[in-house]
This record gives sequence, C-alpha cells and structure tokens, in this order.
Amino acid sequence: MGDIYVSVVIPAFNESHRLPQTLKEIRPWLDYKALPYEVVIVDDGSSDNTAGICREIAQGWKELRIEPRPHQGKGATVKHGALVARGDYILIMDADHPTPIDSLDLMLPLMRDYDMVVGVRAFSGEEGSSGRGRRIIGLLQQLMAHVIVFKKSVADSQCGFKLFSRDCAQRIFSRSRVEGGMYDVEIFCIAHNLNVRIYSKPVKWVNKEGSTINIVRCMIQDPFSLFYIRIMDELGRYR
Repeated sequence: MGDIYVSVVIPAFNESHRLPQTLKEIRPWLDYKALPYEVVIVDDGSSDNTAGICREIAQGWKELRIEPRPHQGKGATVKHGALVARGDYILIMDADHPTPIDSLDLMLPLMRDYDMVVGVRAFSGEEGSSGRGRRIIGLLQQLMAHVIVFKKSVADSQCGFKLFSRDCAQRIFSRSRVEGGMYDVEIFCIAHNLNVRIYSKPVKWVNKEGSTINIVRCMIQDPFSLFYIRIMDELGRYR
C-alpha cells in the first residue's frame, strides 16, 4: 500500500454554495476510518469563489487540496483529477454528495477482486423538479449509449460514484478524450476494450437541489458526443 490509501476526487464548477456542505459531511467519515486519504477538488474554471472557499477550508485540513484548471468541461476535469490522484484507490464523486461517502464501505472490499466498482443508483428521498429532470436525462443517456456505443450491458453509466484501482484509473483516463458530460460513457467503452473487471454496486442516491444540468443542451450535444465515442472506438483509439 502506498502513502495514500484512497483519493476522493470531486470535480467542481461554480459549487461555492454546495461544496462546503459536502466537505463538512465527508470529512468526519474519512477521519474516523483512520486510513491515509486525500480529497482533491478539481475546479473547472469556476466564475464564483469555489477555489477560494476550498483554499480556506484546506488551511485547517491538510488532506484537502485544490487543483484549479481553465474551464473545459466535466470530462476533462475528472480526467485531470484521476491522473493526479495519489491514492491506491481513486473515488470519483459528485460535488453535491448525492451518494453518501460511507458507500465506500460497500465498495472497497470488492476491490480485492475487481478493478473498478461503479455505483448503480437506488433513488430515495424527495426529488423535486431538478431530480426528475436528472432522472429523465439519465434514462435517455443510458438508452442512447446502449444503442450507439455499448457492446456490453451497463446498469448505470451516469452514476457519479465510481471507484478505481490506481492502475485502472491510469489506464482508462490516459486514453479518455471526451471533455464534456458523456465522459462516463467513454469510461465504460474504454474499460470494455481493456477487459477491465467491473462490479456494479447498488448505492443510495438522493437528489440535491441546485443542479446546473441543462436539459436542452444535453439533448443537443449528447448524441454528437456518443457518435464521437463510437467513431474513436471503431478507429481503435481506446485499446
């Protein structure tokens, strides 16, 4: 085992209103587990004070660090975080903490036999209009991904709670190209090409208000991203 057991990578774009609460929620659990860890906030060129707030919190939390970047999109942000993370295991999680951090208790033991353990959302709690919108978009994305890209079945490609071994993360993200929201689909496409051992684990998911998802933009951009992934796959770029 290296110096850091688990890295928690959180991509963030204009999350100054939600990220402090997320960090407040995850720190007690991480400290209680008494395992060497780091939390890596990758700021995707936020126009608010996301980076400044994280720097303030980091002054009293040595395991927290901020990776500022120019705005490129969630895929590019996650890729950077995964490649600079130093842990033996790398968790990618959403900034609004819809899946509780203690779900790692269910996932980490599985890493003895698998390279990648991915969450499958079991919805609970009050969703509201934004939650319903995210569910609808997620179902449409999943359907399009299976029609256009996937050669193997994927239970839930869009769940923002994914755990990788360090070697697996390096192999996958060094090949990833999609800078936007369809990076999740690309990750599975690459993993299938590399014969990565994947386990799908049901996890709790509760919608948090304040999502910046743009349904119209997703419906326009996502099909183009999926066809791009399909073309890259056919050209052998993910092997």
